[in-house]
Amino acid sequence: MNRWYLLALLLVLAVPASAAEGIPGDADADGTLTRAEYASAALAYLDAAYMNGAGELDRDGIRDAAWVYARWDGKPREVVDSTGRTVTLYRPLRRVVTFSGESLETLRSLGFDMDKIIAVDKYSHEKSIFFPECREKVNVGSIWSPDMEKVLSVRPDTVILYATISTAACDDIQKRLEASSPGIRVLRFDCFKPATYAGEIRTIASIIDETERGEEFASFYGSTMDRIRDGTAGIPDDEKTRVYFEYWFDYTTVAASAGYNEKTELAGGKNPFAVGTTEYPVVDPEAIIVADPQVVVKLAGQGLAIGGYAGHDPAALAAIRSALFERPGWSRISAVKDDRVHVIHSDILGGAQHFIGTAYLAKWFYPDRFADLDPHAVHQRYLTEFQGIDFDLASQGTFAYP
Repeated sequence: MNRWYLLALLLVLAVPASAAEGIPGDADADGTLTRAEYASAALAYLDAAYMNGAGELDRDGIRDAAWVYARWDGKPREVVDSTGRTVTLYRPLRRVVTFSGESLETLRSLGFDMDKIIAVDKYSHEKSIFFPECREKVNVGSIWSPDMEKVLSVRPDTVILYATISTAACDDIQKRLEASSPGIRVLRFDCFKPATYAGEIRTIASIIDETERGEEFASFYGSTMDRIRDGTAGIPDDEKTRVYFEYWFDYTTVAASAGYNEKTELAGGKNPFAVGTTEYPVVDPEAIIVADPQVVVKLAGQGLAIGGYAGHDPAALAAIRSALFERPGWSRISAVKDDRVHVIHSDILGGAQHFIGTAYLAKWFYPDRFADLDPHAVHQRYLTEFQGIDFDLASQGTFAYP
């Protein structure tokens, strides 16, 4: 018996058989759990429990039946994920594996019971400060190197993957799961794209029956993004602020296809290097001086491991900024002459928190237009009200300087 056969067998055993057979308690299998069917299933469960026997439904099964009958009007729920697939849910989510930190963060924003997250990707697992509740959860690796045996060992009913990035890796995980165990539901969401995030918030909220919370969070997110869009609307192209956005590595910028360029443009910035097919091109230092940016933004984070949620160290970001001023010829750049050089951490400009970083960019690009926008306050409210973590930005973390 080879290893892959054993994995397939584990997959079959990973989810109760009834999970793939429709709504629990739906005796006639017509796709609707009636009051009579639910009552019959509940009585059978109580009788079995009283007699110390085994009924048709176990405790989780009867709880799921109650959920479907009371909250879904006795019918399965159909949702469309960000790949455009329609996924039919016959039970609520109870045992979830996330390979997407952005989806994990969004679930927490929506008030999902984090005890129902039974395993997470390695990167979320490493973020012990931001995801303290994940320290003891199973680490299932990454989408590029998934530990399928661990995935199976935790018996998930749902696995969440990315929708539009690293599609080959995510497609492979999905195919392996669906081929061996159709009872495991695979959901695909990005939760980091400005164009689609508000819709994903509402879709995920409907999946976990947190529609009111979903509207509250979508409104909070949308109010910040709408304020930015409204504040930059109508600026003629030749009057937009010229911005040199530098990636983690020296003289490496972002082209049109990069997500950081999208946020730069949303904030009203004009990137003179948004050309070509290379996502993160290396530019000639002289070309930056010729472009004469009015604002310079330097990215800190994974490739320049300073700041973020990991530590409160404004001096480290200040040092990065000071080094930019010392570059040969940069004293001739408008951004340097006008003291408009900034450092921002990728924790708040990528992923689900992109709206916070974009607010900082807008404020830096157009201080007069965004005099009433307070990115720091937006960030703190997000952490306190939606992430529910005890994190005081006045004394913890370093995200933007100055």
